[in-house]
Amino acid sequence: MKIFFITLVIVVAILEIVGDILFKEWTIKHQNLLLVLGVISYTVATLVWALSLQYQDLSKAIVIFAVLTLVVGVFVGVFIYKEELTTLNIAGVILGLLSIILLEI
Repeated sequence: MKIFFITLVIVVAILEIVGDILFKEWTIKHQNLLLVLGVISYTVATLVWALSLQYQDLSKAIVIFAVLTLVVGVFVGVFIYKEELTTLNIAGVILGLLSIILLEI
């Protein structure tokens, strides 16, 4: 069940980041379709999140979700929007991933 839960949370993180990307592009291009797709992405993410809570305690689930969303967001910023990471940023990502591993032991 842990693998299924982690899979669901990864899907939620990806859907939320896709929504964030769509909202960012909407602010740049002013195309209402991007806004609508962003809202749909967030709505589906929320439904999957609710489903995932059947398989994990909320106290653990929220930490895993928050860290995964931040990590995926960092990668999107670096690879899509060409943002730069400092050594401290990289250390933060590594510590965040380590926190997930420690929670699941």
